[in-house]
Amino acid sequence: MTAFTVDVPALNAERLARAQASLAAAGIAAAVLFDPGNVRYVTCDGPFLVANLHCSYRWALVFAESPPVLWESAEAMHVARERWPDGDIRPAHAFTFFGSGPNSAADAAAAMAAVDDELRSRGLGDAPLGVDRAETVVFLALAALGRRVVDAVPAIESARAVKSATELAIHRENARLTDVAVTGFLERMKPGLTELELWAVLAQETVSHGALHAESRLLSSGPRTNPWMQEATHRVVGDGEMVAFDTDLVGPHGYLTDISRSYVCGDAAPTREMRDVYRAAHDFVHEAIPEFHAGRSFRELGELLGPRLPAPYRQLRYPFIAHGCGAADEYPAIVVDGHHDGELLPGMVISVEGYTGRPGGSVGAKFEEQIIVTDGAPELISHAPVEERLL
Repeated sequence: MTAFTVDVPALNAERLARAQASLAAAGIAAAVLFDPGNVRYVTCDGPFLVANLHCSYRWALVFAESPPVLWESAEAMHVARERWPDGDIRPAHAFTFFGSGPNSAADAAAAMAAVDDELRSRGLGDAPLGVDRAETVVFLALAALGRRVVDAVPAIESARAVKSATELAIHRENARLTDVAVTGFLERMKPGLTELELWAVLAQETVSHGALHAESRLLSSGPRTNPWMQEATHRVVGDGEMVAFDTDLVGPHGYLTDISRSYVCGDAAPTREMRDVYRAAHDFVHEAIPEFHAGRSFRELGELLGPRLPAPYRQLRYPFIAHGCGAADEYPAIVVDGHHDGELLPGMVISVEGYTGRPGGSVGAKFEEQIIVTDGAPELISHAPVEERLL
């Protein structure tokens, strides 16, 4: 098999161009971004992604019409320069309470003063500043500087929602690697292991194929599969019990492969209830997938597909029918209730999912596939094994 390679500088340029066009369309001349997925999108990958999700130590000032500036943690400057050799990279003035303690507000003021100076040097002294998210001290510092803040999230999320050809190639490869990892997991799944031990097996299989991290530890067994959203515990899995999991997996180059599977552990024959819930989840997802073609509105899909879930399973239903995938679970979302406007566009990567379990039932099933939206039939990119014993 030919080695999979990515032209990272070209990928960075494609993403930045999309972000800039989206900001311009929204009338935002500049935005300071803290979300690590957004910072990566307009500059480059950063280290310690999970820590960065709750601790702002790098941020980017992106302009609609000129190159961005990246403030990087001092100890990781060499990493950023290697990953973004032509970029404008400056040492960040750290401000989180973790590192600054009672100096946090003053340090945030210094950090945002540098942002303000950059804006003024480019003639944007009075322009509103987009922000995606930040600690409170950042907003207080910007207010003290007289900066009017606007929400940059819709512009950036909309840019991220449609993938370039390079991004789609990464998604396909990451889905393939996830299929391989799930197959390896199945070869090692056996009764007598705990849910946590099984999750560790899945994690080892995925990380060994390049995964960066999982956004959850959703793996449950037996009666803990009903209701859903129960993370792995020390419960020992018995012979013939259901094991259900959701990958929520951020893979190589930072792109999410989000699929769900449910399997029978061991050799004991499955129960009728296990077969019923599994077929209901499997069929709901695969009958929904053909509806996901460009031009369908999110509202139309929600109103069409929500009622298709069999009545016995609606009380414990999963709220999402589908959602976008990129750097994480992201916009858009197709929901059962509370629909919002928007439409599917070619190049969106979508996970279509369903959970089926009866209230008070002894078992439930989770099933989820990943697709690419096209002008015609959607492209299914997840091919992890199904549980034939339940079909």
